[in-house]
This record gives sequence, C-alpha cells and structure tokens, in this order.
Amino acid sequence: MSIFRFFFCLFALFSLPVHAAQVYAVGTEFARIFERNADGDFVGLGVDIIRAIAKQNGDTVTFDIFPWRRAQTMVENGQAQILIGPYKTPERETRFSFAQKPFYQDVMAFYIRRELPVLSWDGNYLSLTSNRVAVINGWVYGPKFEAARAALKPEIANSLENGLNMLVAKRIDYLATNLRNSEALLNKMGLSGKVLILQPFIDRQDGFMAYCKTTCDALRTRYDELFDQLRASNSLQDMARKYDVRLP
Repeated sequence: MSIFRFFFCLFALFSLPVHAAQVYAVGTEFARIFERNADGDFVGLGVDIIRAIAKQNGDTVTFDIFPWRRAQTMVENGQAQILIGPYKTPERETRFSFAQKPFYQDVMAFYIRRELPVLSWDGNYLSLTSNRVAVINGWVYGPKFEAARAALKPEIANSLENGLNMLVAKRIDYLATNLRNSEALLNKMGLSGKVLILQPFIDRQDGFMAYCKTTCDALRTRYDELFDQLRASNSLQDMARKYDVRLP
C-alpha cells in the first residue's frame, strides 16, 4: 500500500461518525421549540438542532409528540433517548442526564384578565395567597416560585389552553406560564386582547435536551460536543432567529 493510500484510509477512518445510531427524540408540543406544522412535519428549534447534530454524527433520528408526563416517562425508562426542552430541576436530574448547556430560554410570567388592572404583583408571593392562582400541570417556574407553591395552593390546569380558558372564564385570577408558549397560543385562540402580562417576571428558565440515564451517556457526550460546534459556527443563532426564540 502506498503511503498516500495509507494516510487516505487513516483519514477516512477517523472521519467516520462516532456512535452512529437510531435516535428517538420525544417531547410535548412547545411553541417554536417542538411542534408539527400543517403538513404534519416536525418543526422548531429543538428539531432543527437535533437534526443537524444527528446528521453530523451519521445518526437516523425520529420524533414523536406525547403528553408531557408520558414523554418524560419514556425517556426515564429508556424507551426514547432524548427529551426535548425540559427545564432543569434537582428532582429531574435524578431521572435524566441533562445536556451540558441549555439551548433556549423562557421568560416566566403571570397573566391576568385585561379588565382587571387592579390586580397587581410586586414580586412578593405572600401577596397572592388570597387570590386564585393557577399553574400548568407538570411545569416548573423557578426556585422562588416553587418555594412558595405550598402557600399559594395553586389550581392545576391540565394544559396551557385549559389554563387560558380558565383565566378568561374568570375561574382564576392569575395564570403562571411563559411568554413563548402563551403568545403563540393566545394568537391562535384569538385571546390576545383579553389578557395582560404582569411584571416583574416570575423568573427566567433555561431549556435543555435531556437524555436517558440508562444507556445514553455516550450519545449525550457526543451531542454535547456537536452542540458546541453548532454554537461556535453561529448556526444556532441563525436557527434561533428563524423561530424567534431567545437563547440563554
């Protein structure tokens, strides 16, 4: 074998994708992060990131949308490899291996009905204990809110759509949610003119890719490396602009 052919083969060997695999990514519908368009195609920042990384690694990736708790259970049990978009909490870190870095950031806020500007919010959760507050089932809102959750005794909305309907129907006074999901759904439901966003904001939450703890360590490590390359090339910034998503 010629020296040229030897080095060509050596280069080809080390250029092969690492840990090429069948990757299954799941989650629930997160506006502009993970959703399906009118044609049934999966779209969103999370989808574009995983597709770009999987292509670089030579992987085949498939997606599915499920109710949030079911999607979490699938990744926790190793039925899927990647959970798209969860916020990191100490409890979730016992169930998933989180990516090294987040890929988007949400602003958490209270919404009220527009006809009730007398309702106020100064950042003190104790001032809300006499009001009807609702949260979305399975969502977390940041350390300060979670520490006050027991005192607030919030009602549980099964979905964001359900929570917004509860708000406009006057069944609750405050709905704790995030701007990204809420803005998209309010426009879709035609309710944008009926609610107000209160400041100060509740918190800012970073969203991650989370991996199964059982067999996904090599996949997570490799995808972390490729995600860093995506950021360094400015491709991530271009993707975020495409979907109007805030980066951390």
